[in-house]
Amino acid sequence: MKSPQFLMHLLTGAIGLALGLTLAANFRSGAANIPDAPAGNLTKESTAEIGRADTESETKIPTRTRARERKEEPKSSEPRVSIPLKSIVDILKEKDFNYSSDFNRLDYSMKKALVLLGATPVEQEEIMKLVKTSESEILAAEKNHMKLGEVTADLIKMDMSRMRGPADEIAGRTKDGIRATLPADLAEGLISAINWEEYYPTDDESSTQLKITRGRNGKLTAWEMQGGGGTGSGLDAEFEDDGKPLPAEKIFDDRWKPFLKGVTLLPKDDE
Repeated sequence: MKSPQFLMHLLTGAIGLALGLTLAANFRSGAANIPDAPAGNLTKESTAEIGRADTESETKIPTRTRARERKEEPKSSEPRVSIPLKSIVDILKEKDFNYSSDFNRLDYSMKKALVLLGATPVEQEEIMKLVKTSESEILAAEKNHMKLGEVTADLIKMDMSRMRGPADEIAGRTKDGIRATLPADLAEGLISAINWEEYYPTDDESSTQLKITRGRNGKLTAWEMQGGGGTGSGLDAEFEDDGKPLPAEKIFDDRWKPFLKGVTLLPKDDE
């Protein structure tokens, strides 16, 4: 018969073996969740760092910054070609803003320009809001500073000379807004592409002129002329071409109405 002391040793050995197998299983299970590391580098300290990183990733709320938003923009699956910033600016200056740098047409080319320059959607939205705000400020300033200029039987000239100061201030705020929204290189590139001399010209030759012309088909067109170009819109049938002067206040856009009270125009044959 085995002695009690022998049985005690046997029982202790069995328990130790069972505990050893359990610990080994737990170690293998835990090790599967630890990222691979170079052999010999997984110390107590590095294991603790892994544990803290896992906890922080679950509880830390990420904060978004403009720099981070720019990095997180979805990448297009289409092939991309890198073009120097200077080349893009030259294209915008010569092809786009050359024809739409004035305050009420700046938005026509601005959207395309922002895309070509790589502005984020958020930056594009902020710049377009800025352009619209600047346009509203110009129109508001005109009511206080612009006045009626020379008026003849068939031509109205607006006197925009007193708008020089307000227009320069608004243009300056627009530039500052661009710089505050875009990264420095993109902001300066965009600003240099816009012809700011055409943003709001106030010299006599560039001042707006209003007239009504008669086409060969007898139809009447109201014209807003500025510099070497202008825009025209056909008159409604209510305005008869019967030789009598037509009320300018009822024909031209709201922008001009405050200055046209009691002013009339005679249509003239289109040249």
